[in-house]
Formats: sequence, structure tokens, C-alpha cells
Amino acid sequence: MRGMPSLYLYYPSHNNHTTMHLPYSEAFTLTIPEPFDFALTVAKPAGWPWSTPKEVFENNTLWTGVWIGDIPVGLVMQAKKNRVSVRAFISSPLTKGDRNDLRKMIRAGLGADEDLAGFYRFAQDDPVLKKVTADHHGMRIGLLDDVFGGIILAILLQMAPIERSEQMMDRVLEHFGTTVSFDAQEVILWPRAEEIAELDPAILRKEAMLGYRAERLVKAAQYIAAHPISLRHLAAIPEDEAMKVLTAIPGIGRYSAAIIFGQSTPPIDAWSVVIMSELYEGKTPENSRDEIERVQQSLSARWGTWSWLAFAYILNDIPTLAGIYPLSRVR
Repeated sequence: MRGMPSLYLYYPSHNNHTTMHLPYSEAFTLTIPEPFDFALTVAKPAGWPWSTPKEVFENNTLWTGVWIGDIPVGLVMQAKKNRVSVRAFISSPLTKGDRNDLRKMIRAGLGADEDLAGFYRFAQDDPVLKKVTADHHGMRIGLLDDVFGGIILAILLQMAPIERSEQMMDRVLEHFGTTVSFDAQEVILWPRAEEIAELDPAILRKEAMLGYRAERLVKAAQYIAAHPISLRHLAAIPEDEAMKVLTAIPGIGRYSAAIIFGQSTPPIDAWSVVIMSELYEGKTPENSRDEIERVQQSLSARWGTWSWLAFAYILNDIPTLAGIYPLSRVR
């Protein structure tokens, strides 16, 4: 990376990573509308994490964590049919307001407000969607209200192969995340915007190997620290207004905004545009980047308000679809 050797001379190793032990626990149960498959919702086939890439899913149990303001919360979740039992681990008892916020956050993260039955009815007239919804019946996508975690993900996915993005995410978590210890498990939470906002981008370039994304991430963190945004609030306003709020964040264009808050604009990139073209047009684009906007508009017109659900379901069923359709970019 051009210019890096001199930076190594001036910036010593920096590790802002901390570990917090969470001894107190509170328990409650949430009921998610049917259809609902807990395992498919929190541990999706494509490997998407529910909250953080460092969470643990074993024996139908999810150990993960979230931030409620500046309070780290460890979570243990299990389900029997559509009833999800939650144990929340904290450093001290939550206030009534924080407890209510946590319940709302988890319900939204489990996709409780998604009209999955309506989406399935819509899918019956689309051969591709009919297949993927049958393959993953009950998988809810969810909208976890973690704007800065979404920003980190969106920026680190920009112009990078998935292996490179995963490497950067791992280093951000390992050097700047917060480890929470609870229920004999450890989970690393995404860093908070306020913490990244105080860093020199050169530290992120060195420790997390972010390259030009370091400046983008710090500026985005500074913006979010000064202008907090709630995805639950964005869900309650017109989509065009929500997109304007998100694209005002430095480094976040419409593609990245669609990753953070997908609605009727699927986040098509140079890889997925090939998949979608082959699925819906039966051809491989000669120059994938030139086709992104056209294919995105075509799919938005086809899927409408179901776009994000449709896009997410397809990406989580690529191996099966590759056995039916000639997909050239399957990893």
C-alpha cells in the first residue's frame, strides 16, 4: 500500500480492544409471527451474522450481543417454534426504558414486523422467488437497529472481494471491538461510533489494513456520533427520505445505504449483477459494472416493496439455484 512504510514509523501499535464481564441477567420471551424459523433467521445459509461476525450459534442457541446506547448487552437466545426465549446479560440491572428498547431491538432484529406471508404470496408468481421461499420457509431477514455496525459492514464491502472484506472486519473487531464475557462464552461487539470517531485514520490503516476506507470510516463515525440515527425511525418514514438521511453520512452512497437499510432498492454490485442477470435475463453481462444501474432499476420495478426480501432470499439460496440455473459467478 503506497505510503504505508512511513506511517509505521510514526504510529505505534494501537489496541483499543477491551473485555467486559457481564454478571447480571434478565430473562423474557418474545413471540414472532408465523411463519418463523429461528435457525434460518439468526444463522442464515449464506453466513450472514445476526449481530456480529464473532457471535456463536450452536445446538439451536445463539450467543451474541448488542449495544443499547453505551451499554453492552450479551444475549443468549433459543426458540421453540415461534416463541424466542432471551437471556440478557449486563453489567448492572437495566432501567425500564433500556429494557423496553432492548425488547424492541430484538423483535425488529428477528423480523417480527416483516409481512412474510404477504411476501410468500407475491413470490408464487415469480419462479425464482417461489423456489427460494420454499427452500427457506420461515427465514426472516430482520432489521437490527445498529446503524454503525451496518456502516462498518457497508464501507468494508466497498470495492473489495469478500475475502478481503472479511479480513478487514476481523481486524476491526479484534483491535477495536469490545469483548463481552457471559454464560461461559465470549462475543466481540462492533466498536461504537464514538470510539472510532476519536481515532487517527492512520491507526485504522495500520492495525486493520483498511487502506482508503480508514478515512471514510472515521468521518462516518464522527458524523454518526454527532447525528445519531435509528433504523426503527427510518422504517417509519418514506423510503426516499430515509435514503437521504443515510446518504448524508460521509462515504455512504445509495449502494451502501441499501446494505444498511434495504427496502425497494436492492444493493446490486458487480458480483450480484451477474447473478441477477443470469437468473432473470438468461444472459451474462459483458461489462458487469455498466449494467448495475439498469439491472437494479429492473429488479426494483419487478419486486417493488419486496425488493430487499427477494434479494436476501436469493443470495441465501445461491448453491441450490446454481443447480438449476447456469450461474457463472458462484463462489
